[in-house]
Amino acid sequence: MTQSISDGIVLLAKQSGRTSFSSLWQIKNALGTKKIGHTGTLDSFADGLLVALAGRYTRLGACISDSDKSYKALVLFGSETDTLDPEGSVIGTTSLPILSALNSAIQDFTGPIMQIPPHYSAVHVSGERASDRVRRGESISLEPRPVVIHSLELSDAKKSDGAPAYESDEVSSAVLDVRCSKGTYVRSLARDIVRAAGSLGYLGALRRTTVGPFFLKDAAGFDLLQPFGAPYAPIPREQKIEQADPADIRSHVLDLTPDFSRFLGLPPVQLKPEQINSFLKGVEPRETWFSESIDELRTVFHDGEFIGTVELKDRKLRYGFVAGKAHENR
Repeated sequence: MTQSISDGIVLLAKQSGRTSFSSLWQIKNALGTKKIGHTGTLDSFADGLLVALAGRYTRLGACISDSDKSYKALVLFGSETDTLDPEGSVIGTTSLPILSALNSAIQDFTGPIMQIPPHYSAVHVSGERASDRVRRGESISLEPRPVVIHSLELSDAKKSDGAPAYESDEVSSAVLDVRCSKGTYVRSLARDIVRAAGSLGYLGALRRTTVGPFFLKDAAGFDLLQPFGAPYAPIPREQKIEQADPADIRSHVLDLTPDFSRFLGLPPVQLKPEQINSFLKGVEPRETWFSESIDELRTVFHDGEFIGTVELKDRKLRYGFVAGKAHENR
């Protein structure tokens, strides 16, 4: 069975100034399909890696969106905006932090932490996005949420004149390299670190560099990205921006093979040939259908083709979903 170009995993380098949703148009156009999803949004001002899923692979979204992610963040010190990014309005100013205070504060923000999301975020409050309620002038309160900061480093600290900053110097800007769990807001992380250092700050730039095992440098359109930290300028809706070449996008479509599934942290299992019709019809699955016992979420393959997922829940084997083409067309 041959995998269609309309099914697969696509790595795209999102450019700053566009929403994640609008950036997916490039993939829809290149692959000739409307069935496209992504595994985690990036703010409009941010750029970097979007992992998109096409066709039947959209059902894998939850599996990949749970992956850890890495970011490079440019933090500007001395003021804070309401959005915690360059698109917002300044709501407070103060003196610049000392580099030694920043380095000390960072030590308290690694490992499991509790984090309050930005008010301008997609977090839902009473069924609505927090950002929508704030834009209507409503006052909201967001609860802290658990996240994990696996690694956190501060580099390229600079003084106001652009010279490198040393431990006793005031810092005008610095770069944070972050590897974190799903659900982490780097805007909030920067806010909290800078406040702990006795100052205020916001993100001037944000770039996602990895999602699970995927790297930005391997994404279609990577060469179109502006240098990291370039001054942010919103792009009007009517203004066209350079798009990734359709042929480049098509060359970045990844098929899910058993080996690749294992690489993604999704253990594969083979369906026995005589059970293909039962599987595609959604008949209650049995362990005897498969090449080995199942004790966790497994991707299912038949004759080299990815056809769905199964998992053991409450001691009973259940479908995650069935993605085989025969199932879709019957």
